[in-house]
Amino acid sequence: MFNPATALAELMQQHLRCEVPVESLQLIATGASGRSIMRSNVQQTQGILGIYWTADRADNASFVPAAQGLAAAGLRVPAILSTADYGSGCGACLVKDLGNTDLLSLKSAPWPIRKAAYAKAMQAIIPLHRLTPNWELQPGFDAAMYRWEQEYFAEHFVGRHLGKKAADFTAHPGLMQMAETLAALPRVPVHRDCQSQNIMLHAGHAWLIDIQGMRYGRAEYDIASLIYDPYMDFTEQESAELLELYIELSGIELTPHIFAACAMQRLMQALGAFANIGYNQQKEWYLNLIPTGLKKLRQVASGVPNDSPLTDVATWLLNVD
Repeated sequence: MFNPATALAELMQQHLRCEVPVESLQLIATGASGRSIMRSNVQQTQGILGIYWTADRADNASFVPAAQGLAAAGLRVPAILSTADYGSGCGACLVKDLGNTDLLSLKSAPWPIRKAAYAKAMQAIIPLHRLTPNWELQPGFDAAMYRWEQEYFAEHFVGRHLGKKAADFTAHPGLMQMAETLAALPRVPVHRDCQSQNIMLHAGHAWLIDIQGMRYGRAEYDIASLIYDPYMDFTEQESAELLELYIELSGIELTPHIFAACAMQRLMQALGAFANIGYNQQKEWYLNLIPTGLKKLRQVASGVPNDSPLTDVATWLLNVD
């Protein structure tokens, strides 16, 4: 396995044909996925980001084909400038630097500014849902994947965080029914992690990043990821306005129980991830996101009417604490 800074310095040197010292590389982002994103302070490298990945996650190597495929289809994603394959699932690439302004950076901005930015984000994601990709995506959402999200939530949030029996949660028959119902519906390409840190604002437009997890699923899953993003913590009124905005821009009337099911699935996945990364990877600041994530989950569950197919599951989730 290569050292990320060494690998990216060499790749920049090859691409730019100038000296790029390893010590000029600065880490600007790293996460739980085995990816390192770096900039160099060498003048010739301005406008370029380096991304190095390991085989820690199977989807890491899908970033380049997804970026190339989306760009060819006219979507705004970082342009791939150069690539390198180090074998054993490790690789690197250089991409156009989109700057530092993501949706999350607007968290404290006045609501009209945030709403306008989210309109751009939706205008970026809606075309993705209408694509017919000609490259291989990650395995799509099926009943087993929805169940995996539920079990992930049960193991790490219900079990590890709350100290309750995870099996008691996953045994609820309504969860299996929800997974099977969603899996039986038509699917479209989805981003899979469509939250505020994965949409950049650059040159007057929204750009999609971290697209390596693309797969077939429900468009509602991506939209719920935006509207109920624990990082942003929109008010209920703001969430309602964003949902109306999506319907207006997409021309799609959402089926309430399907949207609610996708939102609950997404929030269960997010809460499971916050607990897993916070406890098992010792990144404790993720634990600070749990109260907001749980509030959002309850917000969605409390809005499910009594005559909905999701009533039993919603009631169950309202009492998870």
